[in-house]
Amino acid sequence: MNSYERMLNRIQGKPVDRIPNMNIVMQFAARDVGLCYGQVVRNGRKLADGMLRCHDKYGIDCLWTISDSVREPQDLGADVVVPDNGVPYCRTPFIEGPEDLKKLKLMDPSSGRAMSDRIEAVRYLKETARGEVPVIGWIEGALAASCNMMGVAPFMMMMMDEPEAAQELLAFCCEQELRFALAQIEAGADIVGVGDAAASLIGPALYEEFAIDYEKKLFGEIHRAGALAKLHICGNINPILEQAAQTGADILDCDHMVDMARAGELMRGKGAVCGNFDPVSVALQGTPEDVRRASIYCAGLAENSIVAAGCEIPIDTDPANLLATHEALVSLSR
Repeated sequence: MNSYERMLNRIQGKPVDRIPNMNIVMQFAARDVGLCYGQVVRNGRKLADGMLRCHDKYGIDCLWTISDSVREPQDLGADVVVPDNGVPYCRTPFIEGPEDLKKLKLMDPSSGRAMSDRIEAVRYLKETARGEVPVIGWIEGALAASCNMMGVAPFMMMMMDEPEAAQELLAFCCEQELRFALAQIEAGADIVGVGDAAASLIGPALYEEFAIDYEKKLFGEIHRAGALAKLHICGNINPILEQAAQTGADILDCDHMVDMARAGELMRGKGAVCGNFDPVSVALQGTPEDVRRASIYCAGLAENSIVAAGCEIPIDTDPANLLATHEALVSLSR
């Protein structure tokens, strides 16, 4: 069974030869091919080569194109910094208040340098993997994208003080992200990850008002375009777990503080849950045996589990620790 078959079967509740390994590698992948992150984060071919290496070397059952959350603002005109060693970020807010919303104009993702680079990475990975490994495109959820445009605290204040303006920005971001997702699917993405990290900072009522409908729209359109969808919300989503499981995501990510067993029950018959050992205390600071034990534990939390650290594998993780997840999952299949 190849990685594509393994992942698809797990999502669909069908038998697998072993539980899939979905560790997120970004800066680690660059380091593993001897490059600093600034050299790969806007060079889709180099980024893709790092992902292919991590699939081959560490048994990761997917090929990521995730790199950072500000490709979209950069192409829309935001002042984005791409450091040599670190993740790109907006130097200043692109939207400072409702008066700036008039600056927003939807664009074709293929016409932007940053977004088109990810599209090309998807295309290259699809051609190289030849259907044997799922290629994962990536976009931001509307809430996370709005926070990227303004900054987290200012957008949260806008949600409270000027909800109509907040909804206008959310609707724009949702449409721009949808265009980005569809372009990646056209290029060959099998799964589109949707990162909506800011959703872990709000409770159920605000999630219902400002996030869930946009996530549902994105997932519905991703499915109509023929791809699967993955919802990734960093942090503690226990308060919104039941709602997150109703978004239509095929894979629901669980950070290390999330009740993955409950998530598995909520996603039963809908898809898979992914996680959820601690990327710092286990992956970075632990030993290979610690990672093996944690991976086996997470594998047993739900019958629809996919195993990974709760979030990105830190750059300085011992390669033996990353390999330990694969070794643990292989051992379970014997």
